[in-house]
Amino acid sequence: MRLTVLATLLLTALAGCTDEGLNPIVSKAIDEVNPFHASAPKPGAPVTRAQIDRADVATIRARLVSDKSPTFLVAAANNGGYITYASGLRQLVVMRNSQVTGTRGLGHDLLSAKSTTPDPLATPMPVSQWPALVQRSYEFPANAPRGEIETFDCRFERGPVKEMVILDQPHRGQEVSEYCEGPTGSFEQLHFADLATGFVWRTLSWLGPRQGLIDIEIVLPYTGSPR
Repeated sequence: MRLTVLATLLLTALAGCTDEGLNPIVSKAIDEVNPFHASAPKPGAPVTRAQIDRADVATIRARLVSDKSPTFLVAAANNGGYITYASGLRQLVVMRNSQVTGTRGLGHDLLSAKSTTPDPLATPMPVSQWPALVQRSYEFPANAPRGEIETFDCRFERGPVKEMVILDQPHRGQEVSEYCEGPTGSFEQLHFADLATGFVWRTLSWLGPRQGLIDIEIVLPYTGSPR
């Protein structure tokens, strides 16, 4: 099966995620939040903001709706602004700012996700400037020369302004619901966008009809070069 660029990135990142092959900085960051590592907090002890700050690597906290507790993933690779986040169990999530564009090792892989521009998840902008519609296309594994692609038209609906705390860091933002419809069905997403910049600090994003939704919090955003 021909893999997309994003799928190739996922495979490459996974291949590099051995105990010996990880970038030392990334390996140390994973150790800081990996509950199975000797230097991690005692079982049951929560990960702290101090640990994240000490690791000093972009970090997300992710939880599938079917999971009881979230998993921390740290930035392990950058391919033209597409950041691959890796967990201590070598699960991978690829993001472009707050847009999920690929996953591996979570159950059912998302090979790639694309959207029309401007997409406020991929390019932060004040909520007042968000477009009325965004078209999203998702590629899933299939027994064919290319993956199975599903396309949806998505509209945004602004919600209330509220406060949210993500690992001891307070944020003030606006809730934005996203309603998506396509030939194969429909789904909803929910985002928490910064009141000033529109950066999405938390998103409940769809990974496909089999995987469902994932709840992602941006604990420490990626601020390095986009390439």
